Amino acid sequence: MAALKEAKCALRELIKQKLGHLTEQEMQLQSKIIHRKVVSSEIFKNSNRISIFLSMKDEVNTYPVVQSILEMGKQCFIPNCNGTDMIMVPFKSFDEEKTFTKSHFGVSQPASFEPEQDANKSGGIDLMFMPGLGFSKEGHRLGRGKGYYDKYLELCSNTGKMPKTIALIFKEQLLDHIPTGEHDMSVDFLLYPTEEEMEAMKKA
Repeated sequence: MAALKEAKCALRELIKQKLGHLTEQEMQLQSKIIHRKVVSSEIFKNSNRISIFLSMKDEVNTYPVVQSILEMGKQCFIPNCNGTDMIMVPFKSFDEEKTFTKSHFGVSQPASFEPEQDANKSGGIDLMFMPGLGFSKEGHRLGRGKGYYDKYLELCSNTGKMPKTIALIFKEQLLDHIPTGEHDMSVDFLLYPTEEEMEAMKKA
């Protein structure tokens, strides 16, 4: 267990260094390609209740995806963390974010924590966008170390409302191998730009 934790910590630092070398322009380019891939995907089109995080500066920009969710009339949910607990609460307008606070990770979230608003209590989630620092092609995920999503997905499984999961990542976050433990949840789908897509976008 100690060896696994040490390996994950070392890998997190490595990925953070790789992300630190990305320019703002490169991040915007990759995010734009990924947004197009999301809205054209069948899993997105066929999902109505969708949970997604509001991205931080070192993550793929999820705000255009959130906007697409809202514009298409789908139900949007975002994570709200309190201590070791996380719930998924409704997000209906970007105006709501003006009253939000920052979590200890720096994620924008509602100031109040109201468990009764959790999506699992109103019909569950069809599709969940999963954050993370690194991913393998098999879908193994390296989070930031708190286990929020692993625990939440376990709750979803226990209630019989398991969502499909998807990760939006910069190509620099794709790794050959991710060390995992028995409680680590994998993602069903990965979306990231190929070199060919990036070259085509640069020429457009």
